[in-house]
Formats: sequence, C-alpha cells, structure tokens
Amino acid sequence: MNVEPQSLEALIGEFASLPGVGQKTARRLAYHILSQSKSDVQRFAENLINASTKVHPCPCCHAFTEDEICNTCRDRSGAKSICVVEKSSDIIPFERSGIYKGLYFVLGGTISPLDGIGPEHLHLPQLVSRIKEEGIEELVLALGSSTEADSTALMIDRLLQGVPVKRTRLARGIPMGSDLEFVDEVTMLRAFEGRVSL
Repeated sequence: MNVEPQSLEALIGEFASLPGVGQKTARRLAYHILSQSKSDVQRFAENLINASTKVHPCPCCHAFTEDEICNTCRDRSGAKSICVVEKSSDIIPFERSGIYKGLYFVLGGTISPLDGIGPEHLHLPQLVSRIKEEGIEELVLALGSSTEADSTALMIDRLLQGVPVKRTRLARGIPMGSDLEFVDEVTMLRAFEGRVSL
C-alpha cells in the first residue's frame, strides 16, 4: 500500500527524472519543497517557468542566453578560435578561470550509438560552416575524456579534412569519463595549456 499522496508521488517522479538524481534524493527534494512556505514554492515555480520561457540557445553557438545573441558571440565576434563543448554548462569552467578568450560552440552532446545519438543529432553542420565562414584559425575540442568524446572528435576531424584550421584537444589531465562542468580550475588550466594537436 502506498502511503504517499498521488500528487507527492508525481513530484518525486519529476525530481527523479533529472540527471544524477536518484529516488532517495528526489524524495528528499520533494519533501523539502512541501516544507516551504507557499510564497517560496510560488517563487521557485515562477523561476522555473521564467527560465524555460526566457532562456534559449544562441543561434550562433547554441549556448544558453536570454538575449538574441549570447554575450560571447557578440563581444568576441572577431576572435579566431572556437572551443567546442558538449553542453552549455561546460563553458562555465573556462570563463570562471579566464584561461580562454575566444568563441564557443555547443555541440549538443557526443556521438553515442548505445543512447541512440548519431552525428545527425548534433550541431555538426553548423560548426563546420561557422569555421569556414568566420575564418577560424584554431578549433579547441573540449569534449571531456570518454570513448564517445573520442569518436566525436574523430568525426569532427574527418568533417574538417581540407579546411585550413588548427585542431587541438585538451590534454589528458582530465579524469576519464569526467564531466567538464565539475573539473576544478587548476586541472582545467593545465589541460587547456597542454592541449595537443589532433
């Protein structure tokens, strides 16, 4: 017999559907929400709705923004290097550490046949055309250190055959399978400075 009300069960289910949130954490979050005042819950709900309606991918680089074009694409329009990341949150460690002053491009994932993600699901055509149209001189691949990242890097290298752009990858200071958004600034700095040619 289930002792939790149906609406509470539904709320737990929503939290459990978030990446990295297990059933126990989902239940703890749901109970926390219910212990808050109505005005706090209302504010939380409004912030969720605001973010989902106002934030959208930048048409140039696919990073999240509230503006027509993100600040980086607007302020660094003359830059000649592009750092390719898997998701928008991967940009944060680069910006926080100040080690990179070029453009970014969010690929939207990595090739993972087991998860049903093929090259057609990523923003590969836009990346290639941006490199060609903007005369990009260096492409920095910052896709982490998984086998999926490796196969995605090889695919990008293949797509850019004959295009005069220097292609580099972060050094292997990043632990295998780790998520870039959780890498500390010193490790990121070493990996960036030690980047190697593809």
